[in-house]
Amino acid sequence: MKKLLAIISLFACIAAGAQDLEGKFTQTKTIQVSGKTIKSEGSITYTAPDQLAMLYTNPAGDFFIIDGPFIRMDMRGVQAEVNSDNNASIKAQRNAILYSISGRYEEIAKEMDADCKVTNTKTGGKHVEIKVRKTMPKGYSGLILDYKKGGQISKMVLEEFGGISTEYVLTL
Repeated sequence: MKKLLAIISLFACIAAGAQDLEGKFTQTKTIQVSGKTIKSEGSITYTAPDQLAMLYTNPAGDFFIIDGPFIRMDMRGVQAEVNSDNNASIKAQRNAILYSISGRYEEIAKEMDADCKVTNTKTGGKHVEIKVRKTMPKGYSGLILDYKKGGQISKMVLEEFGGISTEYVLTL
């Protein structure tokens, strides 16, 4: 019986970690000082635990890719490639995005030394608010995450210390 429970537990862990998602997203970036908003959209693919591709259709050709520790992007002509293992701030941002999508919000709060408030929604999902306790020179100051009843993310708001807020609405 113990062996059977161990096997069931192992398969449950594998299934939980094997959450793959595909869909569309809209992005609204708001710059608080100017009030300017920038809207974008595209397709998103996530393969657990650390593969993410956001390919933009508007503006066409932009992309944001997480491939293990590597982040590659081309955003409005600005290109970058970073190994997050060599940059603690970028690694924290990378993990916040990946953990948000996979529903691991407690881990985000722990890594960011943040408070995490989780409330159940009327539709059976969850609304999560994460607020960093200590101001940092850069990075995320907070996140707002909405999950559907089955645990699939539907909305992600990334708030930066510099006064930039980026909202993603995901149709998965």
